[in-house]
Amino acid sequence: MKQRLQLTLLFLFLTTSLAFAQQTITGTITDANSSQPLPGVSVQLKGTTIGVASDFDGKFSIEAPTNGTLMFSYLGFSTQEIAINEQLTINVQLQEDAAQLDAVVVVGYGTQKKSDVTGAVASVKVDELQSIPLARADEVLQGQVAGVQVNNNDASPNANVSIRIRGVSSINGGSNPLIIIDGAQGVSIGDVHPNDIQSMEVLKDASATAIYGSRGASGVILITTKKGVKGSKPSISYNMFTTLHTVREKLDLLNASQYARYINDNRAARTLPTVFSDADIAGFDAGAGTDWQDAIFRTGATHNHHVNVSGATDNTTYNISGDFLETKGIVIGSRFKRFSIRPNISVNINEKLKFNFNSFINLTKDNPIILNSRDRQGSPVYASFLFSPTRPIFNQDGTYSQPGGGVGPNTEFNPVALALEPIRDNYSNRIILNPSVEYRIVDGLKINIMGSYQQVDDENNFYYNEKVVNGGETDREASISNSRFNSFQNTNILTYDTTIGDKHGIKLTAVYEQQKTKFNSSFASARGFLTNAVTYNDLSLGTLPGIPFSNRTEQSLESFMGRINYSMDGKYLVNITGRSDAASVFAENNKRAFFPSVGGAWNISKENFLKDSNTVDNLKLRGSFGEVGNAAIRPYQSLSQLVTGSNFSFNGDRLTNGINLSTQAPNKDLKWETTRQLNIGMDLTMFQGRLSVTADYYKKNTVDLLLERALFQSSGFQTQLVNAGEVENKGFEILLSAIPLKNDRFEWNSTVAFSRNENNVVALNSGETEIRLGGAGLPGFSDAIWLEVGQPIGLVRGLEYDGVWKSDEAILASVYNVIPGSPKYVDQNNDGIINDADIVNIANALPDYNFSWNNTFKYGNLDLNVLVIGVQGNDIYNIARAQTESKDAGTSTNLLNVWTPTNENTDIPGHAALGNFRNSSRWVEDGSYIRIKNITLGYNFSKMLTKSLGISSARVYATGTNLFTFTDYTGFDPESNNAGDIATNSASTDAFAGVDLASFPSQKKYTLGLDIKF
Repeated sequence: MKQRLQLTLLFLFLTTSLAFAQQTITGTITDANSSQPLPGVSVQLKGTTIGVASDFDGKFSIEAPTNGTLMFSYLGFSTQEIAINEQLTINVQLQEDAAQLDAVVVVGYGTQKKSDVTGAVASVKVDELQSIPLARADEVLQGQVAGVQVNNNDASPNANVSIRIRGVSSINGGSNPLIIIDGAQGVSIGDVHPNDIQSMEVLKDASATAIYGSRGASGVILITTKKGVKGSKPSISYNMFTTLHTVREKLDLLNASQYARYINDNRAARTLPTVFSDADIAGFDAGAGTDWQDAIFRTGATHNHHVNVSGATDNTTYNISGDFLETKGIVIGSRFKRFSIRPNISVNINEKLKFNFNSFINLTKDNPIILNSRDRQGSPVYASFLFSPTRPIFNQDGTYSQPGGGVGPNTEFNPVALALEPIRDNYSNRIILNPSVEYRIVDGLKINIMGSYQQVDDENNFYYNEKVVNGGETDREASISNSRFNSFQNTNILTYDTTIGDKHGIKLTAVYEQQKTKFNSSFASARGFLTNAVTYNDLSLGTLPGIPFSNRTEQSLESFMGRINYSMDGKYLVNITGRSDAASVFAENNKRAFFPSVGGAWNISKENFLKDSNTVDNLKLRGSFGEVGNAAIRPYQSLSQLVTGSNFSFNGDRLTNGINLSTQAPNKDLKWETTRQLNIGMDLTMFQGRLSVTADYYKKNTVDLLLERALFQSSGFQTQLVNAGEVENKGFEILLSAIPLKNDRFEWNSTVAFSRNENNVVALNSGETEIRLGGAGLPGFSDAIWLEVGQPIGLVRGLEYDGVWKSDEAILASVYNVIPGSPKYVDQNNDGIINDADIVNIANALPDYNFSWNNTFKYGNLDLNVLVIGVQGNDIYNIARAQTESKDAGTSTNLLNVWTPTNENTDIPGHAALGNFRNSSRWVEDGSYIRIKNITLGYNFSKMLTKSLGISSARVYATGTNLFTFTDYTGFDPESNNAGDIATNSASTDAFAGVDLASFPSQKKYTLGLDIKF
């Protein structure tokens, strides 16, 4: 009996051991559609916490019992469960989740299932764009999201971009969206490399942005950077590309011989002595003279190297990336370098406590050229199309040729000298530290405490020698400016997520947040250096020191926020948000404001009459209404301020710099701008994900605009910042995505984005219907930019140009005191005088609509991406052309067609024309364009080859950027301008967006690149 019992126990032990015997299971996970390996797929033993992740080659290895079940899950794909059944090798093909309703999107202070989102939240397909060589994160957005317009203000190596979400809603408060990277608010979109982006979401309506209260009025862009994947092995990826840049389009200007003949003809027509002899012109015909555009433009080059290391240990995941970029600009003398590193580390202290540390360090050196004429000596680009082509670069004695001698405007200096001689060394060091702790209190309840610290140190060094003006030591000038920006942020998030029964899902979010920023700057200068040897390195060597300047400001924000997300059976969704903000920049009695929103959605496709449809995968209707604020103004504007710059006499013999009251009056009632927005939207997916449509209609009104009001002189002040006026934006957006063709070898994905926005100034200061904002950058153009009730922001006013007076109109022309060949302006009130009473609205800078068309083709190992973007219906005030068509010293080839008694079929005034250079519609051009933005052709090397080389994957690609642009605009580029240089402040640049002063020219780019993963 005892022996039988022992045998029985032995049998049970062996049976149990076999049942739970551990073995190593390996395999490869691929995309069922493309057969490409899928890295980072979660492989988990069902019913346990044991899990790993696939590597970059899609391979995995896990210890599991022979009778276990493995679960394979990956974002955007349907989860699969496979019983092991003693298999040692399991290869898995994951199918795409057609509707992707369970995909997680990042929203304010958390995440949501895509199916539960009630607001207008757009996710950028970052994984597709990372096959395109992009050096800047703003390029990731361009043409990808309906309702988002991205414009390059200029195309210099370190250029700024303008991002507008659903139009321009503010004048002085700014219309820049809030940029958030890994929870850190108010950072620059340039603080992240495209290859480091894991996800990018754009929050557009009040339901999505109200959670950010006073900072969400112009939309929010949420960026999450890549993190390590639990269970993954160490891996390395390397991406490099080289780009050559050439000027996309030069201005069509006169050569030396054409210019000389034009100047002589012009002077002769006005009975003035000619400047150029027949011998001079013969020399120009033989090739003498200078093409100044060719002299300053060159083939530029960019080199970019990006390395990423990621992996995990038992309790730690890490992702560390480094990037180096160097660009030689297309204008001689311009250069830019950038080095950055981004370490992201997560540590699971235990099952409940997790620590994250995200950081970013960025170092740059910029050698820019100055684009505006406010610089002491001018812009080389601006000078290149005005300086006389008859002059050489250098005189016979080796000095630079100078303006004068009866030709060319005396205000512009030698373009080559302007590009090469001034020294501009700008350094910027940026650091972001972003630690956070997440603690799971009980099931469904967690707290996240995050701190963020940003520091930006800028140092700008300038030195001007005497060579530009062929002057002496008093023309040598140096300056140094330093600034430091610090930002402190503490965010505390409490989240409770639960399900009541099987139908009622509730998610509660509470936030307490504090933010504080500090900024200080200093400036010092001197003139009269005895030598150029030390440049800006010792200002004490200057014999004429300038007045130093320093500045320090602080501002803070304190916020409380609550949000309720409710879902009933996944069909009926409600989102209620409220946020209270207190901002130090406003008056004492108006610092705090409350911003509520409510949003709802109906997942119609989950209703019984649709849930079994073979056509409709997903259909959701959305609606929301809410308020957000704008606090983007300088500190202390509600207070009386002291300013420097006043000279006072002491002892009757000495002037000393002093202080006095600012000309801007205080405002004890200054408060927030508030934007109220209504949004109605629809999401539709059909035919197993082959077709999807997202459509939104919105209407947003910004009230209590922050505007400057002119005061009576008797008040002792000139202006006051007040809350007055209203701006309305309304429009609709459509995003259409389709897979027109797809089989085992070929796939075509196509996305079209279309947005139309109507902007309208509803009201201004009490009793006012219009406000003059400023000029267009030239004498005689001082009353060009306006705000007017009933008109959009970006309004330009001037005379209406009606061509040239003909010879048979001499009698009528004499009524206006001009002669045939003079410009003809429309006499709006028929009083026989052309004056300010005849000024009308002549241009609108804002487009009627924007669109993009993005196509990706895959065939075997080849892939092709083509992105087309377009803007229609906007006007550009081409001030650069106004300068080149100046009748006395113009350089445009249009001047070859000037009016003469024998050439009257022209709209170019004659040599002796009167009133030629006036603010008028003559200089207004259609800024519409269609551009093939990117064409990228890539090839993925076969797995057999990469395996033999000891690497996971490899891809080579070639890209052309801005290769084809279809436009009638005659300037450098319809997309870019530097009108911010003439704006009264940085926030009001949208009103000047239609003015082109000849920015850094856009470029065609030709790129070769390589991606390798180990």
